[in-house]
Amino acid sequence: MTRTTRTLTWGTLSWVGLALLVIWTMFPIAVMVFTSFKPGNEVFAKPNTLLPQNWTIDNFVNVLTDSTVPQALLNSVLVGVLATAITMVLSLSAGYALARFRYRGSRALSLFILMGQFIPITVLLLPFFIAINAMGLIDTIGGLAITHLVITVPLVTWMVRNQFASVPIELEEAAMIDGSTRLGAVLKITLPVAMPGLAAAAMFAFLQSWHEFVFASVITQSPSSRTGPISLTEFAGEFTVDWGATMAAAVVLTVPVVIIFLCLQRYFVAGLTSGAVKG
Repeated sequence: MTRTTRTLTWGTLSWVGLALLVIWTMFPIAVMVFTSFKPGNEVFAKPNTLLPQNWTIDNFVNVLTDSTVPQALLNSVLVGVLATAITMVLSLSAGYALARFRYRGSRALSLFILMGQFIPITVLLLPFFIAINAMGLIDTIGGLAITHLVITVPLVTWMVRNQFASVPIELEEAAMIDGSTRLGAVLKITLPVAMPGLAAAAMFAFLQSWHEFVFASVITQSPSSRTGPISLTEFAGEFTVDWGATMAAAVVLTVPVVIIFLCLQRYFVAGLTSGAVKG
């Protein structure tokens, strides 16, 4: 087998494997979208088909006019934005300190920050419920956003640390030689250079908050603070589930995330690659 033939064979196999991976990934999404346009009697019809035989938007009308999904969608946005803002403030400070300052135990501290990711969220439910309840923030947007920090801050801090580590410190030193303070050098030099990675980190934090279910199911108790993932459960009764409405609600909750990703895609891709350095 010649080199050209081997190259062509491996290229073909790679494209076939990529196509199978795309189909495997997109098929559940296709089922969700097409099921949302099916009437109730077609969801479990025999033989079942992917495309609806009788297209309908009744499921979307039900979701948007006769459920708590619109309020839950707004709550998810508020919780996600608040959690992301707090996460970025904390992670920017911690990530910069871990990337720029060297002291005894700095590497151990960096690893310790990630230790929280190894603890199951269910173990943290009771302590966080007690803490949030003591602050009087149960069933509030702010209380839920605070609990999401335990998920977002550790990994985002590491992402931010890698971004700052990828920016040569000589740029800051040159700015400080010219009379700038360290804070001024960070704001005018380091942050703009690392902005693609910081945008990716912020998007990651928002997405983690957006689809979080466990904390939201415990901290929130009423539609005034209930988020999108929790609202999906209202279409399930004791013995039946309205799958058409459930899929329609899932589509409604997915669209904002897709729009955000499309708008920030170039920052997300650039951010994931620019911080891939040894820090």
